Amino acid sequence: MMNDYFFELQNAIHAQAAGSKQFTLEAFATEVVERLQEAEVLVDVSVHPIVDVAGRNRRRLGLLGYAHEQADDSLLILVGLHTEDPDAILTRTEATKVFDAGVHFVEQSADGWLQENLEISSPAVELAVYLQKLLASNGDMRVERIKFLLITDATMSERITTVASREVVGRRASFEIWDLGRLEALAHSKTGLEDLVIDLTRWLPDGLPCLPASDTDEEAHSYLAVLPGDVLASVFREHGSRLLESNVRTYLSARGKVNKGIQATLLNEPSMFLAYNNGLTTTATDVTLVATPSGPAITAIENWQIVNGGQTTSSLVHFLRTGTGRSLDDVYVQMKLVKVVPERAAEIVASVSRFANSQNKVNEADFFSNSQFHVELEKISNRVKAPAREGEQYQTGWFYERTRGQYESRRNALVASQQKKFDLEFPKHQKVTKTDWAKYAFSWSKRPHIVSKGAQANFMAYAEEANKLWEASPDLVNDAYFRTGIAKAIMFRDLRLGVLAADWYGKGYLANIVTYAMAKLSFEIERSGRGKFDFERTWRSQALTPVALGQLLVAAKLAQEVLNDPRRSQANVTQWAKQEACWKMLQGRPMQLSAATVDELMDESTHRSLQSAARADARVDAEFQVVSRVMQVKSDVWRRVIEHGVRQGFVGPVERDIVQRFAGGRAVPSDRQARKMLEVLERAADHTVIYRNEF
Repeated sequence: MMNDYFFELQNAIHAQAAGSKQFTLEAFATEVVERLQEAEVLVDVSVHPIVDVAGRNRRRLGLLGYAHEQADDSLLILVGLHTEDPDAILTRTEATKVFDAGVHFVEQSADGWLQENLEISSPAVELAVYLQKLLASNGDMRVERIKFLLITDATMSERITTVASREVVGRRASFEIWDLGRLEALAHSKTGLEDLVIDLTRWLPDGLPCLPASDTDEEAHSYLAVLPGDVLASVFREHGSRLLESNVRTYLSARGKVNKGIQATLLNEPSMFLAYNNGLTTTATDVTLVATPSGPAITAIENWQIVNGGQTTSSLVHFLRTGTGRSLDDVYVQMKLVKVVPERAAEIVASVSRFANSQNKVNEADFFSNSQFHVELEKISNRVKAPAREGEQYQTGWFYERTRGQYESRRNALVASQQKKFDLEFPKHQKVTKTDWAKYAFSWSKRPHIVSKGAQANFMAYAEEANKLWEASPDLVNDAYFRTGIAKAIMFRDLRLGVLAADWYGKGYLANIVTYAMAKLSFEIERSGRGKFDFERTWRSQALTPVALGQLLVAAKLAQEVLNDPRRSQANVTQWAKQEACWKMLQGRPMQLSAATVDELMDESTHRSLQSAARADARVDAEFQVVSRVMQVKSDVWRRVIEHGVRQGFVGPVERDIVQRFAGGRAVPSDRQARKMLEVLERAADHTVIYRNEF
């Protein structure tokens, strides 16, 4: 099995290298980082290998990438070893050497040695300047801890049991290894995440006293507990943002971790914290209970995720860090813990998270995987087929992956002959993840600086806008909307290949160049007032026209010049690309639309007519889909809805009569009646009587 995974990984690495003209080491880092980001181990890592740099005292320095995660004030330094040998063993000596290369790079960046002694225009100095400023910051960009993470395609020696933490540039530094075996175990995980077990007896020898709140549902058991503040802070300091559900993690990074009201309570009235604070809502895939004389107690929690209360948690840690002699001895936090079955963890955690956060700033848009906007795009992707390419006798679809691993799960559920058919219908290169969709959309929406902040940060910003669109005009999310979105994906991918083949392209910052070029063309077309880009033409051809690609390459060359402009306000190009000032500079660069480009634009009246027709079609489709949807709901589901709904008061007499008349396909309801039935189902799901995948 290990060899199978090894060769699958190497094939993916070589495909990555061939598709982006990356050196193999960079492709290795990119591929592994993508997998770890999918598993929520890492967030928005910048992969920029710097290898074999000669540092002070001839030390060999280097790293593969970095990330600053504001959710837990940490700096990630990615290091690695790529062997391409299925039998390779990572020894302790090799691991120490690789880690030290990263440690010394950070140290010699912080003290300025690299900046003073290396070529000022080199990538190493560019990164060293950024790290020096980051490590000197005391504001929102501060760094409290450093995480060194080693990735390798070798198998870790059994002699490496732990890598001790130590201090690096005045911060606590941890060291973690992801070897071949650990990567393979992650790939085969039921939840798509690595198991993390929190042993509470390290802080509470007798366990955490709890009250089992419900155990009637086989898929979700709930417990209530009061958690000592110092225990919560200690666990968070040790495991950091891995304890935060991904949307909460992104929210805290973008919106701020420290609540002033919480800080005031901790300082002035710590004993009232339990009374004032709303506490935590958390989930886990397993909970270990023991019986004690005073009742049940929790001794261990597996895959603990904070889905509401991330700001409370990080504020406790911040309080301890920002004053000497501070303690949390009198601080207690109420906690609801929901144990979910691993197979349905992603779905149930998302639902718990959405409802737990319904009363605060983390809104529906932030829990976007299960939003109706997202679900609708998935439905359209299953239905709408792209025109057959020249010479091909079949149509293909673009697979919209609403949740992590959905494409592979659907494929793996089929027998071999069906898998071949699935591969023809939905080729893997026509899979679009939700973060991909957001990237393509915001590139054309003239927000390249947001796209450049990374997949999760961009997705969160996009989710807010998409949610507003759905709330205001759900009929705009139709087949035409989907075709346009896929055409933007085609534009991004064709342009990427075009840039790679361009003689002016110098290695690096490819994704930034592409997103900035798309934004520049969008900006110039809008400014010209000559029409709209014809995405329907791109959809029909499943490719850009030579004219469109040529114009985009002109924009891409300008983007590369701006990204590397010596007058930029930040030396680090990756960080410069995240600034609105970078986008403003590109807007100011003159670019003439060619006559051929203008000829290919769609006039405004045609564009409006197509949109109106698409909305009308969508309304008809929506009516049919609602009727079809409620008629397919099983009789047992309707029975539970009526039984609990009438008893709990969320189903009225008129609604009960409609359901009893049409449930189970007894007759066909009208559109109005079907919508009433759907409202009843939604309410039942809100009251946790049924799950949303049951209708």
